[in-house]
Amino acid sequence: MSRPLEHAEKGRKPFTRLVGWQGFTFRVPDAWDLTGFSGRHDSGYLRVDDSEEQGIEVKWSTEPRGSKRVPDVTVRRESYFRALKETARKKKIELTFKEVDAPRPALREGERTAAGFTWLGDRKAIGAVWHCSVCRRVVIAQVLGDRSGRGSLGSVAEKVLGSFACHDAEPGWRVWSLYDLYTEVPSEWTLESQQLMNVYLRLTFARSAAKLSVEQWSAANVARRDAYLDGWLSANAKGELSQSRWQVEEGEARGHPALRLSGGPKLGLPAAELIKQVGRLQRPATRFSGVGWECPVANKIHLVEALRPAAYPDPVDAVAARTRCHGAEEEGADSA
Repeated sequence: MSRPLEHAEKGRKPFTRLVGWQGFTFRVPDAWDLTGFSGRHDSGYLRVDDSEEQGIEVKWSTEPRGSKRVPDVTVRRESYFRALKETARKKKIELTFKEVDAPRPALREGERTAAGFTWLGDRKAIGAVWHCSVCRRVVIAQVLGDRSGRGSLGSVAEKVLGSFACHDAEPGWRVWSLYDLYTEVPSEWTLESQQLMNVYLRLTFARSAAKLSVEQWSAANVARRDAYLDGWLSANAKGELSQSRWQVEEGEARGHPALRLSGGPKLGLPAAELIKQVGRLQRPATRFSGVGWECPVANKIHLVEALRPAAYPDPVDAVAARTRCHGAEEEGADSA
């Protein structure tokens, strides 16, 4: 979404971009993008920034289910300070720390115990450490910027941290939103791999032997040209479609003509994988399904596909229905 003219003229930063990753969702200025990540749902690291000056870093871990002790967030804050001091010492950077109350918008009554902090070194950070009683996560989130605080760093931090949710808003569904891709996937599917490029995005999820992928191509008019969509997808898809034999029917997705694909795994290497699945006492993934469509408005091609055991419910239609390509509902979601 382009930056509104009146905001650009006044130098303000509209918080139109929704980031969704590993159960977290939060809103950032529209110039920020995902630039770093590691780990999985239980523990990991995430960075989103403008590639120049400001950004947010998130680190998290998850307390064991059934743990009776609530983590002391002030102790976790002190532990984080010690780690920062050691890193700064090695880099010969002088750091100063201050314990403060967590930004009020970041508090969630009945859910979080939180402690705030700021630090000043080669950069300035404003952040919070909290424990969420709902998802059992201990989160360290900090907004970073120039050490002078220019660019309204305090206001930016308050808005970003205040928008932060650390667990799924809708039970059973997880939001994945990065760059210009927005999709929702059943929460029992875990992210297995990703490919993130300027004009191509792919997220692949796993559930035991089953695989589910969401692929998005930008600049569709240049990429596809006059090729038929089924042939183009066959040549360019890198998810489960590339491992399957399938037949095509016409359908609809997100208000656009779509291809509905169904079949099973290819002979050869995928069949060898089926044998491995049986050896691991997993139900073999023998059913393929997919939905592919082009959105002329957004100039994108989307493909949602899955290889799954016959006993598993097919997630493709529901995920395709939650994969946005254009329209007022997307703008509303991004500006809420």
